[in-house]
Amino acid sequence: MKKNLYITLIALISSSFALAQNSVDVLRYSQTNVGGTARSMAHGGAFGAVGADFSSLSINPAGIGLYKKSELSLTPTFYLSNVNSDLNGYGGSDHKNNFNMNNYGLVLVSGSAKKKGWKYFQFGLGVNRLANFNHRYFITNENTSSSLISDYQIKAYGKHPDDLDPFSTNLAWYNYLLDDTVRLANGALAYKSPLADGGAYQEMTKNTWGSINELNLSFGSSYNDVFYIGGSVGFPFLRYFEETSYMEEDRADTIANFYKFIKDDYLETHGSGVNFKIGAIVRPTGWLRMGLAFHSPTWYSMNDYWYTGMIRYYDNGTNDENERNRPKPDGKYNYNLKTPMKLVGSAAFTIARFLLISGDVEYVDYSSGSLDAHDYRFTEENEQVRKKYRSTLNIKTGAELRFRPISFRAGLDYFGSPYASGVNDGQIWKISGGIGYRDRDFFMDFAYVYTIKKEDYYMYSPDLIDAANLNIFTHQIALSVGYKF
Repeated sequence: MKKNLYITLIALISSSFALAQNSVDVLRYSQTNVGGTARSMAHGGAFGAVGADFSSLSINPAGIGLYKKSELSLTPTFYLSNVNSDLNGYGGSDHKNNFNMNNYGLVLVSGSAKKKGWKYFQFGLGVNRLANFNHRYFITNENTSSSLISDYQIKAYGKHPDDLDPFSTNLAWYNYLLDDTVRLANGALAYKSPLADGGAYQEMTKNTWGSINELNLSFGSSYNDVFYIGGSVGFPFLRYFEETSYMEEDRADTIANFYKFIKDDYLETHGSGVNFKIGAIVRPTGWLRMGLAFHSPTWYSMNDYWYTGMIRYYDNGTNDENERNRPKPDGKYNYNLKTPMKLVGSAAFTIARFLLISGDVEYVDYSSGSLDAHDYRFTEENEQVRKKYRSTLNIKTGAELRFRPISFRAGLDYFGSPYASGVNDGQIWKISGGIGYRDRDFFMDFAYVYTIKKEDYYMYSPDLIDAANLNIFTHQIALSVGYKF
């Protein structure tokens, strides 16, 4: 393992910058997957060449060109996340659910099948969900070799107490977790701690929520039912919230004059952005469609707010809440974030109007994301993005059996790891299925999506503690209803 590359990844617990802006933010807001309609979700989201579905406006906007009737649709969705953790044989588990509107959209069509050349023109307006951040983590560990405070000792070495980081080492100093300053022979300052050698029970809970939704304005047209073209302007808007509580407790009563300490972190992020997409679909024969789409980067304007608190408890139950005028630091910052561009290649096959098989391949280079601000260049953070992340392929496949007016659907997706070799896992698998009913003017679709993801998570410096292995499972149940006119 290239543990040195993990430091920024796990800094959400141990660094002030992590509660602000870093490479973790770039990846979080760059990993998107169109939710959209239940039909698309059940079909694995492989709709780049299928079209005539509102989800396709966020995949390949040329799909709007296959609409021949105007349509109104909406998709309420139930979301359930389960996270299991394992650290040195100590297991933890937690779950969280969420109800949301995965899609709502309107497509207006003008034109006639009797015309030659450019037969139809379409305009679409609506919202697709691109990401869901609702998770809850629970990690436990008995650590006899190190502590979060061990990490703080290293970070505080050589610094005067007035120069300690306000969101980490300074809080430990004010709570007497770093104390008894020693001046070394070279003049540097070192700190002692009752937790220097570990020996405490460790527990972390992390609760996240929020989403990325994208407002789409799309235009398209079709030429003789052979060539379809479309473009869209997207206005994504995101909300991300994170509450983290970290605790170390002397359950064995082996650390003198120490019972436990608790550190609480809160992060709130809001952002709005803009991007554009262009795409084309060609149908050389009645049974084959091929599509290609380009997604520009999304340029976000972001604002963060965060705060941190820490408190130590002694064996007699007292604490340092009123000692040393204990601080409760917070921060605010406005900055810019650019996500990677994306290329999407698609194909769809129709067999006797009975079976539809489709596949999408997405190319994304996560190392090309970046941060910027008017008063800070994020040089070190952007270098971490280039080192930690890489380009990858996401593969989506789906099939639909049509027994009109009933259809049955299934899908299988693979999202490659965004991490550089040896840094983390991060692969994602999605298995989906569903059923739909369609007549001339009305449709109703049902979908179920099961997602599997594995990641490593360090509660603090990987030089001091092993990784917690996280297994993340999510379930989505969606119902779309729509009307054609």
